[in-house]
Amino acid sequence: MQGKVHIIAGPTASGKSAIALEMAERAGGVVINADSQQVYRDLPILTAAPCAADTARIPHKLYGFLTGDMKIDAFQWSSMAAEEIKSAWAEGKVPIVVGGTGFYIKALAEGLSVIPAIEPKIRTLVRKEFRDAKLDDMFAVLNKYDPELASKVSRRDRQRVLRGIETFRATGTPLSSWQRNRKIRPLEGAEFEFTFVDFPISELEERIKNRIEKMFGDGLVDEVQRALSVGYGSDAPIEKIIGFGAIRDYINAKITMPEAKAAIAVATRQYAKRQRTFFRTQFKGNS
Repeated sequence: MQGKVHIIAGPTASGKSAIALEMAERAGGVVINADSQQVYRDLPILTAAPCAADTARIPHKLYGFLTGDMKIDAFQWSSMAAEEIKSAWAEGKVPIVVGGTGFYIKALAEGLSVIPAIEPKIRTLVRKEFRDAKLDDMFAVLNKYDPELASKVSRRDRQRVLRGIETFRATGTPLSSWQRNRKIRPLEGAEFEFTFVDFPISELEERIKNRIEKMFGDGLVDEVQRALSVGYGSDAPIEKIIGFGAIRDYINAKITMPEAKAAIAVATRQYAKRQRTFFRTQFKGNS
């Protein structure tokens, strides 16, 4: 149906992709990725990207189209997703957006405020200044510059705290003020239908554990070794993908395989917790 967009969201390892695939087959749909890690082509096993058999059954869009050194933000992704949705409508197909990156989904459904780009020089200076800073000290600076934003973000969310600091340093205006500006919606008039997938914590943790074991069985170590051989820089986005650092440390004999698995499990559980919190607080009316 033109004008309708199905969104399937939830924490990692909750089975969103399988649900999206089933819906797409039943409704004649196109699956559109809303996972900030699955946009990279180098690590399909580590990011749990759809397998070749699934992509052969149903069209999948915005998966694995970036190399590990390319950056993308929520505005860029939402613009591309909007074009894929319009193409699906034009072909008489149902667009099904699936993923766990809340900022992507929020940008698509609600739009984004226009915020000036931060000069690379200022961003570099801020990141250098706070590189070794304690989270509480960084949060105190944010609270001084932008108390409204500080009241909304976790003091443990280093990236959002830094973003608030660098925005004020660059513009002299708090990020929260910029965020109150009129939002640009990439799909005006679209009707969004939300499905949130989740499990009790104990069951989700078991699913995470099983996924990690499967990843290793599917050749995860070799996959990371190939990505490392490309020679991306230390600041490449691929470096931030959950589990990449742990597998690199295993390859370099700094940790054992059980230690690598444990590290990935901890990081994935923490990520799932952040995802659940985001969807619960940001999409209350749709959950």
